[in-house]
Amino acid sequence: MSGGGLDVEAFLDRLRGIAAEWESAHSQLETLRVVASSRDELATATADSGGTVVDLQLAAGLRRHGSDTVAASILEATSQAVEQANSQRAELVSGSVALAVGGRKQAAEEALREG
Repeated sequence: MSGGGLDVEAFLDRLRGIAAEWESAHSQLETLRVVASSRDELATATADSGGTVVDLQLAAGLRRHGSDTVAASILEATSQAVEQANSQRAELVSGSVALAVGGRKQAAEEALREG
């Protein structure tokens, strides 16, 4: 539809594009896993998109390092994994929000030009 009205098909195409981007971001959020290791590589942690540690791997031969060193390595690896997962989640969410806002703004501007 043109000539003073909103081009419904173009508007629907934009909405479909936004929906596809949101679906992609949602899928990435569901499968997001971040793996981080301590500098000494004694501990490797995996965090999900919610910032939950879902796996922790410890290197062999930990007894010779002492409990304080092992504890520090675990904390380093887990905090890095959680921080990186939270950062990636924030990027995905902010990108989706920006896409939706931009699409809405563009549709409104086009409607004003055509109207």
